[in-house]
Amino acid sequence: MNNSKAKTIYFITGASGVGKTPLVAQLKKKYANMTWPFLHFDSIGVPSVEEMEKEFGSPSGWQEAKTYEWIDKLINEYNDEKVFLEGQVNLQFIHDGFAKHNFKNYKIILIDCDGEEMAYRLTHKRGQLELLTDDMKNWLKFLRNQAHELDAPVIDTSNLSEEEVLNEFEKKVGL
Repeated sequence: MNNSKAKTIYFITGASGVGKTPLVAQLKKKYANMTWPFLHFDSIGVPSVEEMEKEFGSPSGWQEAKTYEWIDKLINEYNDEKVFLEGQVNLQFIHDGFAKHNFKNYKIILIDCDGEEMAYRLTHKRGQLELLTDDMKNWLKFLRNQAHELDAPVIDTSNLSEEEVLNEFEKKVGL
């Protein structure tokens, strides 16, 4: 493990449309003078459901395997004081991935919003009506319940500006 005791890894997760990407953009802008990496889970590419099922048994199996790969990489390949990863990920996979390495200096932060706001953002702001499915609505609720069970901080972005979301994030994680 490379300098893992000196770094903190922040795993920013949440359903589509809750505000993860704008938060990361705000963090990158504010901390542009720092060398901290800001990474996106999906930068590895997301295969079709058929490919996920063929290779990993299910989309969930793919997500679990890729979460563990990301965490291994974050712990072993990044020596920065702070490392940020953003993506839609099952919080239990994140927790278990760090536990496998006995790495404790990480924070899972759930970015959340109410279903109506998510629907508005996906359809009107992002033009991604195809993402507004019952599965995505259930995923939103599932992640919220997981955050509660794992005592992970939650930032409800429903009625917050991007700057207010950034301020909430900084308070919750101690930046």
